[in-house]
Amino acid sequence: MPNILGPIATLAAAVAASLITWRFSSQQARSAKQQADTALDQLRYNLFEKRYAIYKDLQQLLKLLLNESHNEGFSAFDVAQHYLVMDEAIFFFSPETCSWLASLQKDCQEFLEALASRNTPTEYSPTAYSSSQRKLLEHFKAMPERFREELGFRQLTQPLRS
Repeated sequence: MPNILGPIATLAAAVAASLITWRFSSQQARSAKQQADTALDQLRYNLFEKRYAIYKDLQQLLKLLLNESHNEGFSAFDVAQHYLVMDEAIFFFSPETCSWLASLQKDCQEFLEALASRNTPTEYSPTAYSSSQRKLLEHFKAMPERFREELGFRQLTQPLRS
């Protein structure tokens, strides 16, 4: 009877090595997936942080215009930094929100123009001033709803699917 134990031992060793390699590679794949998921979560968090900073800046801008614009030390240049934030928001928000931001910036500019015209009695229109002020107040009130979709944590606020 020929010696068949050698080939059987070789086959058993090859099967064992294959199983160990398969198990190791599947663990590596799981680990890589977890790392990718963690990186994606970090990216989402970073995007949220940037979006929320823009949201807070817009609130500050509207508060500045509504509450401080009548003060003697107020200057239209006080809003320039906020306009820069609005201009850079295109990198972080949907086209719909960017369109709204453009509308907000236009309304802020109209308000500043109405405010400036107060110094020129022939050009001043109390109706235009109060109308532009009302628009800014409406923007301010609508902000939470306007940004709810892009700032909401849908994965935490929506019911779990079975």
